[in-house]
Amino acid sequence: MRALLLSAAMLLTPALVWAEEAKPACPPEPVLTGPFTHWLHATSVKASTDVSGAPALSVGKPVKVALLEATRVTYKRTRATPPTTPTFSGTLSFTVTEAGTYGIAAGASLWIDVVKAGEALKSSKHGHGPDCSGIRKIVDFDLQPGTYEVRLIDNKTADVTVMVLKR
Repeated sequence: MRALLLSAAMLLTPALVWAEEAKPACPPEPVLTGPFTHWLHATSVKASTDVSGAPALSVGKPVKVALLEATRVTYKRTRATPPTTPTFSGTLSFTVTEAGTYGIAAGASLWIDVVKAGEALKSSKHGHGPDCSGIRKIVDFDLQPGTYEVRLIDNKTADVTVMVLKR
């Protein structure tokens, strides 16, 4: 029995040592490079309830979006269970001039739909920003030239920073 306990302890020791090696703490203000350089310098906009009057996003320019109570927008996300606390949603738009992959980066784990002609498009990839950046989610879409609606759905707070990236 003692041998069994000793063997188990020896097997677990490397895992415990490894588990103690935590990632370094994030700096008070992250240093961002590349396409995320301007992430911390977002301008303020107010989301719309629909695409008419929706503020336009520009590639590489972050905006801090004031969202609306989710009950004010007409679109909904199909959920297995409804949220237990109030959520916030809103609509933005952006225009693609060159076909390619575009990412919608967000500082929260809200739901992001890109819509063309009333239909939500299928995303091509999901990811997140660099560690310590505050970019919680990036959803990529393969897009052709045209104007698109961006639906930000079910955020837990009344504002969120978002930015369009050309991949």
